[in-house]
Amino acid sequence: MSLEASNSPPPASKSGRLRFTVGVLLGCLLPLVVGEFFIRLRPPEDIKVYLGDESNLTGIYQPDPVLRASYRSVDLYKPFEAPKLADIKPLNTEEPTWIFFGNSFARGLSASMRARLKTHRILFFRESKDELHLRVGQLRLLLENGLKPDHAFFTLIPSEVSQYVMRPLDWVYVNRQGALCTNFNRPGEPLNTLLDRSWIARLAWVRSRLRNANPTFSPSSITEGVPAGTAEDFGKMFDALGELSRKHQVPITVVILPERRQILGKSSYALQATMTSLVKSAGLDSFDPRETFLAYPEKRAMYLPDWHYSPIGDDLMLDALLAHLQRTNPASARREGLPPP
Repeated sequence: MSLEASNSPPPASKSGRLRFTVGVLLGCLLPLVVGEFFIRLRPPEDIKVYLGDESNLTGIYQPDPVLRASYRSVDLYKPFEAPKLADIKPLNTEEPTWIFFGNSFARGLSASMRARLKTHRILFFRESKDELHLRVGQLRLLLENGLKPDHAFFTLIPSEVSQYVMRPLDWVYVNRQGALCTNFNRPGEPLNTLLDRSWIARLAWVRSRLRNANPTFSPSSITEGVPAGTAEDFGKMFDALGELSRKHQVPITVVILPERRQILGKSSYALQATMTSLVKSAGLDSFDPRETFLAYPEKRAMYLPDWHYSPIGDDLMLDALLAHLQRTNPASARREGLPPP
């Protein structure tokens, strides 16, 4: 007998090979099973909005045929950065009341307006889930419960528009517990069944760009053109604003703010053209401050390091907006107590 033959291992038995195969499969599946158990026990925050009625999220909303969500009652209304309606005392005053809706840019604009117009009451409202369809619902709630502003302002920045490209308006829905949820892009079978049955698979999917309606869309490209579906969504939201404006006799101005890349000459203004057309079609006032910003020689001086407006940018915006209001509707400007230009 040769040395090689004497040192060779004995052939594995069928039962040994079976045990090895089962061990490998268990080694692969066990972490997935344990992971699925723990995700269902304590789901991460970023998956909850994709779980629908299975989610443990609760909220203050009810379904809405146009805006997709609205408040169930004024008593449940919990603004993120604004007074509750019951805290606005008195609710209406003799002094002109202007109300602002939007993100931090709207907050800055309202603060500058408050400092400039001492004769006016300036209120800023920010929804906890801060998107345009919810801002419209917020205004509707306030108007239907007695607030009578003299003018309402909505700010809009390009990145807010891009959100609706990635998650269209009709993907938003309210679950049985009154929480806001959203659908997501699905790859087709058999993966759809896997995503429906496995939360760990759904978590991996929604944490990737594959969840978006257009997975290849780059948010920075929104200034170059607004997709047709997104324009349709904004048309619906602006139309709802127009109906509120006419029903409650409240002038509404949509302030379409340019992105810094546009002011610095690195992008076009296709977005502004689309939004302005939609706003006007809804019977609303539109304000685009780009000409004022472009005319200022030290463009970087208009911005802070975080790219919010500097005091210079705030003043330029404020002057341009007030001039716009006086120029486009002098009679309304006088009623609202604006000083002459």
